[in-house]
Amino acid sequence: MGKWLKAKRMSAFTSMPYGGSNVWVVLGASELSDAEMKRLAATLDPGADVAFILPEDTNEADIFLRFFNGASEINFSGHAAVAAYYAMSNEDVLSLNSPETEIKQRTKAGIQTVKLRTKDNKINRVTISLSKPDFLKIDINPLSVARFLGLTVNEIQRSGLPFDIISSGFFDLIVPLNSLNDVRNINPNFSMMDSFCTRLGIHGVTTFCREVFDTGDAAFMRHFAPTIGINEEPLSGGAAGSLGCYFFKHKLIDAKTNFTRLVIEQGYLQNKNARIYVHIETHCDQIMRVKVGGNAVMTFTGYMLSP
Repeated sequence: MGKWLKAKRMSAFTSMPYGGSNVWVVLGASELSDAEMKRLAATLDPGADVAFILPEDTNEADIFLRFFNGASEINFSGHAAVAAYYAMSNEDVLSLNSPETEIKQRTKAGIQTVKLRTKDNKINRVTISLSKPDFLKIDINPLSVARFLGLTVNEIQRSGLPFDIISSGFFDLIVPLNSLNDVRNINPNFSMMDSFCTRLGIHGVTTFCREVFDTGDAAFMRHFAPTIGINEEPLSGGAAGSLGCYFFKHKLIDAKTNFTRLVIEQGYLQNKNARIYVHIETHCDQIMRVKVGGNAVMTFTGYMLSP
């Protein structure tokens, strides 16, 4: 007979229940095989990322996280990692120190530094270091972009800002738009977008505008990733990190010091209001480190039987 496992359903990068992105977190998963994790992930919610919390058996890190989307394993999921740490609160998985605890996490993407802002043994903010950004120089045909976004060439060019391809873990084409109305009017042709991304060898497409819902935030964005079977994500921490690098590269932020913080909005058009904190650390006009952070809230806790 299988083992009863504790599972929590979380809303990530938000403080609003059922906002942000849905994530399942499975605790005490050390005895599960790869096949069992895949089966559980597909059963829990084929459209949501699932994080499995495992003990770390090396001296390189403090905890091991694995991520699945449906039955497929993915190397890293920023929102699932944030949700996992909130799910670990009061579970005696980690030793927390106030006001901040720094740990190392291991994922299939490598070793990452995680800072946990804590109070009364509870986590109030999770910030995760991403990969240093990479930039691709590829000429992009505006007409192709307009076609797969369902917009006109004028609509995708009137912001006056350039396209760019940036990765802080996955390469995305970043498309600046002029207004919330332009972002709202996107009508994607996902088959055409999938072919475009596959041809360029990139992960997805990030569209953004500098008109925002909450005063003080830097941008509102939408993220599309049909190449991995996700037409549109309510939010993407990795894409937000790359967008922060775009803002620095194209001087859209006043980087007077070696540290800049931006808040990126996502999911508002789907009533999934989410906000991602992006930290850009620089030296001599070079990006040295990119971090993304945010909150999560639990919407369900219970037990399930392993396969």
